[in-house]
Amino acid sequence: MTPRVSVVSTVYNGEPYFDRAIPGIFSQTFEDFEFILVDDGSSDGTLDGLRDLARRDRRVRVFAPGRLGAAAAYNYGVAQARGEYIARQDFDDRSYPDRLRLQVEFLDAHTDVGVVGGSFVQVDETRRERFARMLPTEHAAIVAAMARYIPIVHTLATFRRDAWQAAGGYPAVDNLIDLRFWLRIAKLGWRFANVPEVVGEHHVHPKSWFNRSFKYADRQRDLARVQAQIVRELGLPSWMYLFAVGRYAYAYFPSSLKRVVRRGVVGSPERDV
Repeated sequence: MTPRVSVVSTVYNGEPYFDRAIPGIFSQTFEDFEFILVDDGSSDGTLDGLRDLARRDRRVRVFAPGRLGAAAAYNYGVAQARGEYIARQDFDDRSYPDRLRLQVEFLDAHTDVGVVGGSFVQVDETRRERFARMLPTEHAAIVAAMARYIPIVHTLATFRRDAWQAAGGYPAVDNLIDLRFWLRIAKLGWRFANVPEVVGEHHVHPKSWFNRSFKYADRQRDLARVQAQIVRELGLPSWMYLFAVGRYAYAYFPSSLKRVVRRGVVGSPERDV
């Protein structure tokens, strides 16, 4: 039978993280899913571990197309999916047991919503912080927040396969793939939502592909450019360009000041846990 949900995870040299995404997905209370795992050219024992997993659970489908890079690997994985809904899952993050159930129920009840995320715990090993990000739940608030931060966390987002197809898939870029993808979907008229519950954990660590690939200041400058594009193309108030301008200075703030700015100026909805 065709599964309702395709969980799509891509992985490059993920041998140290087999204790995160995999047990999180297998512990889901919603069980009508397939688990698509794309090995993006790993040079460690990742692929052997994935194939062993597939032998032990029929819901697992493993693909090894070689080294594609993040955006192309995302698109490759979704292209293999059979489900109506695509649940993204980074290999070094964890979903809590009710994540899929809550998001599937929401999408079933709101046919105009193309993407649904949820609140999450961020474990920042670089700054030694652990906090919950309680994200906005309504479409208008999420779109407005896109000019300030990324209000739908990619690793815990579930979207309609139809929205991905209409958007032409993920953009072929190296940085901010998720935010640029959300912008594509927003311009097509799909609505966004977050369930209010905490649905998983997102880990930030120095060894991640993202942090190894981009200097922090460069990431902030690129984020500023994309946020300015969001203000312009989604018709947000012109004063919101100030958030994009502020990104250039934010990159050079000390970590203690960044926390104050995130919570007090940008309005990032965080709470310590």
